[in-house]
Amino acid sequence: KRIKNAIKSQEQITIYGDYDADGMTSTSLMYDVIHALGGNVNYFVPDRFKDGYGPNLAEYERMAQNGTQLFITVDNGVSGKDVIDPIIDKYGVDVVITDHHELPDELPQKPVAIVHPAYPDSGYPFTGLSGVGVAFKVAWALLGKMPTSELDLVAIGEIADVVPVNDENRWLITRGLQILSQAKRPGVQAILEQAGLLGRQLDSINIGFDIAPRLNAIGRIGDSKQGVALLTNRNLDEVRQLASQVEDLNFKRKAMTKDIVNDAMSKARMNDNQALIISGENWHQGVLGPVASRILEETGKPTIVMSKNSGDSVLKGSGRSRDGFDLYQALNPHRDLMVGFGGHPQACGLSVDQAEVDQLQQAFNDEACKQGFDANVKPELIVDVTVDPELVKSEKVYELLHKIQPYGPGNTQPEIRLHNVMARDFFEMGKVHEHLKFMVNGLTCVMFNCGPGFKDELSGQKLDVVGKLNLNVWRGNATVQLLVDDIKTLD
Repeated sequence: KRIKNAIKSQEQITIYGDYDADGMTSTSLMYDVIHALGGNVNYFVPDRFKDGYGPNLAEYERMAQNGTQLFITVDNGVSGKDVIDPIIDKYGVDVVITDHHELPDELPQKPVAIVHPAYPDSGYPFTGLSGVGVAFKVAWALLGKMPTSELDLVAIGEIADVVPVNDENRWLITRGLQILSQAKRPGVQAILEQAGLLGRQLDSINIGFDIAPRLNAIGRIGDSKQGVALLTNRNLDEVRQLASQVEDLNFKRKAMTKDIVNDAMSKARMNDNQALIISGENWHQGVLGPVASRILEETGKPTIVMSKNSGDSVLKGSGRSRDGFDLYQALNPHRDLMVGFGGHPQACGLSVDQAEVDQLQQAFNDEACKQGFDANVKPELIVDVTVDPELVKSEKVYELLHKIQPYGPGNTQPEIRLHNVMARDFFEMGKVHEHLKFMVNGLTCVMFNCGPGFKDELSGQKLDVVGKLNLNVWRGNATVQLLVDDIKTLD
């Protein structure tokens, strides 16, 4: 009701977003719908480095002084009590919070409403929506009908934020992928052109590996407002220029990540804790999340990677975790050691004063013990089916399996085992031969990051090979391959 009144009376509405793919799609969706309803609306996406995560007091004050009468947060706000309540008191503005992040112990008290799928005693039956999923529900209520044309944004944001792909998310993502594949949104068309995906039927893997990283690159090392402009601008020539700039940022992001991973990994290997805090100086803070993911993947340990600029005393960074360790619950009791903190069970952002880093590392490790986490216990790999390699190498079987897409948490891609087989035709790939390609009964198998010389351990051995089917498209030719997750020798 408050948003509708603001639209009707032409009050200045500002959508306060976030700088990741979920935040950009949330901002774009809410802007699209309110603009279509005739609202006097603009948007603000914080700068990761200047403004930090979540509500920023200086920016709220600036926008309130410049005439904003109603703020609508998307993909943030529930942890913003210390900013949002004072702004409402001081300037007499109204705020509607829409968010999905973990609820803090103290919620903002002054907003018109807090829209959150896990709001206490709300009775909402599904808590797994991402930020764009929540924004979609608000937009639906505003329009009085489902905003079907916005489902492409929902699919991108939900898959990028790695939410459960079950319950209503499953429908939202499935329908969104269908609309996304039609590429009716000029910005989506431009991104797909850059990624070489235009005209293809898209799946969750395309979003996770091709589209979301390009959008996230903007927020990591560029200006996130570019991402919203790319998704909301209807001029194809202009969005193609933006998409080209995004492509350059993505290449730059990859190079930065690789360099920092090398430095951070050497520190991680010398850290004996069950949960790691790795810190550096002058590492680009926009890529620390992917760096933490790489260290987690390599070590199996929940990892926080932080950095400070020369002369600063505060480090900023990101954390990543895996099944068996709740990152949010581990860090939330220690907010007194942090300047800022927010996130999920498996991902977080934080800032810490240099003087508190050692104490936070000790607390982080203690929490791992409390949760019974042991990095030496590898996550169990569940085999869904054992098959003959001759059967699964056909494209028809891949297409049949494809029908249970979209994949993600709650609907994981089937793990297929090739039992008691021999591998042949080994080919080492990568700069230091860290990846391996081989054949099993005519089926191409690819294993990444297994290390140089791994083929010598497999040659002449009877093997169990477990992985996921993948369609490799090269120069217009599609072939089925197995992306290997694990191998066991049987001899």
